[in-house]
Order: sequence, then C-alpha cells, then structure tokens
Amino acid sequence: MKEVLAFIEKKKQYFSQLRLFKYLQNKSIDPKQRLAWAPCLTPFAMSFGQLNKYDFRKEPTDDPIQELINKHTYEDDDHWEWFLEDLEKLGLNHFMKFSDAMRFFWGEETYKTRLIYHQIALYTFKAEPVVVLAALEAIEATGNVALSLTAKVVQELQETTNQSYPYFGRYHLCVEADHTIKNDNIRQFMEKIKLTENQKIQIFEVVEKVFEVFTEAVEEMMTYAEKHPIKEQ
Repeated sequence: MKEVLAFIEKKKQYFSQLRLFKYLQNKSIDPKQRLAWAPCLTPFAMSFGQLNKYDFRKEPTDDPIQELINKHTYEDDDHWEWFLEDLEKLGLNHFMKFSDAMRFFWGEETYKTRLIYHQIALYTFKAEPVVVLAALEAIEATGNVALSLTAKVVQELQETTNQSYPYFGRYHLCVEADHTIKNDNIRQFMEKIKLTENQKIQIFEVVEKVFEVFTEAVEEMMTYAEKHPIKEQ
C-alpha cells in the first residue's frame, strides 16, 4: 500500500497546479470573487455525507480496513452544515426561485461537479475495503489542496468582515488533519497492507478516476468563476 500512497501524493501535486488553485492565490483579485465558484460545489458538498453513509460505510464488520473506513465516514459526513453557513456569510445565498435553483443545480454549469458523487459511488460499488480506502485517500488529497488555499482566502476576508468561515477556512482544514486516517499509527498500518496484483490494478484505476472527476469539476468551477463576477450587495 505504500506504493499506492506515494502515487496518490504524486497525483495530488499535479492536481494542485490546476487553474482554479492559481486563481485562489491571486491576491490582486477580490477574495469574494476568488470564491465565486462556491455555489457550484453544492451538489458535491451536500451529497458527500450520503456517499459516506450509504456507499462507503458497511456495518457491522470484522474487517479492520472496513472498520477504519466506517470510522472515517462518521468523522466526515456532516460538513455540509458548515458549507451552508459559509454560503450565507459570503453573500452567495441570494434569493432564487425554487425552479431557478433546480435549473442551476441540474444545469450545464454544474454538470461535472454533480457527477462526482455518482461516479465515485460507481467506481467503488462492491469494491473490496482496501480499494475504497484508496479512493478515500485520493478524495482527502484533493480536499487538502483546495482547503489549504481557501483557508488563506477567507483569512483575508476575515480582516474586513470579522466573520469565521468554517467550511472554507482553517477550521475545516484542521478537522481534516485530525481524522483517524491521518494518525501516525494508522498511516503505518496502511503502509504495511499487502496487496495482490489484482488489487493493485483496481486501486490504481480507482485513484486515477477520482482525480479525473475532481479535475473536471474544478475546471468547471473555474469557468463559472470567470463568467460570473461577484456583485457587491
């Protein structure tokens, strides 16, 4: 499994070079504008808890890897509440008719992001726990890239708004860092997992797919931010 973790780290470095992440670092752009894509994240942010609860979690279990996955799902399935709080504080919770909201969330501008949940659920459907664990690691890697940068953006915002932003800020980043799978003993356990050749094939394919779907979604969000300048309320 050590080889898999190294591969995920390599994919993470490529992922971090996407346009949106460079955009987030551009201090010549207003902080709110750098987060203009946030509403597009809604389909994923709101469905991630379901992915954990209904797809990754398998109870009861006597498999130590599945037990680790289960614990992670409980740690990671309620972050959507912070997301909604941040949308409000960022001024992105504009009045919108229900029908208009449905057109947005099921429209072309959020198509790739909307598919994240479905594609990951499909790639991990009936997969062995060790394959799901690798998928979780890849998801965590993409999240770490994004949150490391959004935390800096909202820190700039806090200087003028005096508000905290739990989802996009350091709070979420710190919570992620404290997850069980980040524990040193757990990392050692994961590194020592022996994989069959068939498991390796499945795992590398799933990791590739996870980074692929997130890459496409991030590019979609960048396009949205470019087309939708934030208007001061």
